[in-house]
Order: sequence, then structure tokens, then C-alpha cells
Amino acid sequence: MAAALVPLWGAAEASACGTCSVGDPTLTIVGFEQPKANRVRTSAAIRHRNDSIGEANVDELTLSEQRMELAAAYSPIDRFSVFLMMPVVHRLITEVNLAESSIWAPGDLDLRVRGVIWRDRKFAPRHLISLIGGLEFPTSTIEYDENGVPLPLEFQAGTGSWDPIAGASYGMFMDPWSLFVSSIAIFPTTGIADTRASTSFRQTAIGQFQPWKFLAFQLGAEFRIDGPGYIGDVRDPDTGGHITYATLGLIGLPHERVLLHATAAVPLIQRLDGTHREGFAFTAGLVYEL
Repeated sequence: MAAALVPLWGAAEASACGTCSVGDPTLTIVGFEQPKANRVRTSAAIRHRNDSIGEANVDELTLSEQRMELAAAYSPIDRFSVFLMMPVVHRLITEVNLAESSIWAPGDLDLRVRGVIWRDRKFAPRHLISLIGGLEFPTSTIEYDENGVPLPLEFQAGTGSWDPIAGASYGMFMDPWSLFVSSIAIFPTTGIADTRASTSFRQTAIGQFQPWKFLAFQLGAEFRIDGPGYIGDVRDPDTGGHITYATLGLIGLPHERVLLHATAAVPLIQRLDGTHREGFAFTAGLVYEL
């Protein structure tokens, strides 16, 4: 009797597995998965980065930021997904006189939708082309100085603006190889203290090799080009330009419903306007398939 039930138990477990339900074994983090009707995924990720703005020994600000991002993705049908992400942000700002300011605050809520406009086949597609749309909501709190004046954006957890998002993505799934490419543009509106953040175009390309069911290796590049930011009608001189990161990542499958991932990003080319440099960035997180 027990021997007869083993195959049934195994089939039930397989039907619950997200990668099995879409017919592809590729390990993917939230945002890169294949849509499947009623597929639900949640994730928590921690991100760290360093940044410096201004001239050394004159007006330099050094920023250390850590973010916890709580996210969920839901696919009501096999061609459409909704993605929601809420960050909690910690920022430590060190001024040129070594004075420090630290904040813990919610960031701006990010809502995105992704619709598949072409796939080479319905079950276990090898190629997917999708369109992306979204909006960042001004959910962050506003930090003020002792006189009640809003602090500059470097001291804020978000921009406090309604920011539309538009883009497209391509996914290739050919076990054990896969490729993820996305192009995203963000169009900030006026936010905190009559400040408008930079319009930003972001290009991501990630190649993945998965030699085993439980482990995948990633190598990629991220390119970002920013327009100028404005304070009122005056351009912020330390905004704009472009930067390219090289990325290296791992994805592991300790349980059929759980993914662990980690990615390091190192700036290779920096052509940022004014006196502005970005440093090493690191992301680690967990994905749970409901």
C-alpha cells in the first residue's frame, strides 16, 4: 500500500512546484519567472550600496544604504503578471565635516505589470517577449531639518513623486542555459521640496548556466543612463551621465518552494556628471513559491 502511494505523493508535490507547473526547470527570481495561471511568488531581499557626491574635502557627502525589499508576484493568467515591491530603507550620510545623519523609513512603493506579447509555444516556451508598465508611488516619509525644511533627496528614503515606468523584456529558456534581457525607463515627476529626480533608462542582460537542478550561476551587465535632476528650475550639477556594472550571481534551490540568491555588482565604467561616484553593490534574498 505504501509503495503504491509513493508515485501519487510525488505527482502531487510536482504539481505544486512552480518550475514544474510551467514546464521549465530554470531557477528564476521574482520578476524573471514565466507566467502561469494563478502562480504566486513572494520574496524578501536585502540590498547594500555605497555612493559619494560632491568634491572631496569641500562638500562631499558619503552615502551607505541598506534596503529590505518585500515583494510579491501574481499571474492571474499565463500571459500576465503583477509585481508589487515595498522597500524599507536605511541611509547613513556622512558629511565633509564627519557629521552623520541616519534614517530608517519606508521607501516608494513600486507596482509593475508584465504582459507576454509573443512566445514560441504555449507550454514550456523557450522564448518570451513581454511589455512592462508600472508606477512608483510617493509612499516614503519626508525628512526635515530643525527649521521644518525638507532635506535634500540624498537624505530621503524616496523621491516623494509619482514616477511612471515603461519597458520591455526578453527571456530565453534552453536548459541548462537561459538569458534575461530587460530595458526599463523611469520618468520621475516633481517630488519632495520641488525636486525632480533624473529620468533614467536601465538596461540589464543576465546569462545563466544551471548545471544542476538545485544551483545556477549568473553573469551579466547592467547599464544605466540618467538625465539631469532639478531643484526647482535649477539643474543639480551632480546628476546625469551613465554607469555600467558587471554582475555575478548565484541561485540555489534548498527546497522545491524556496530559492536563495545572491548577486554582487561592481562598477566598470563611470561617466557620471559632476562629482559623483557609485561603489560596490550587493543583493541577497529569498523567494518562496506559494
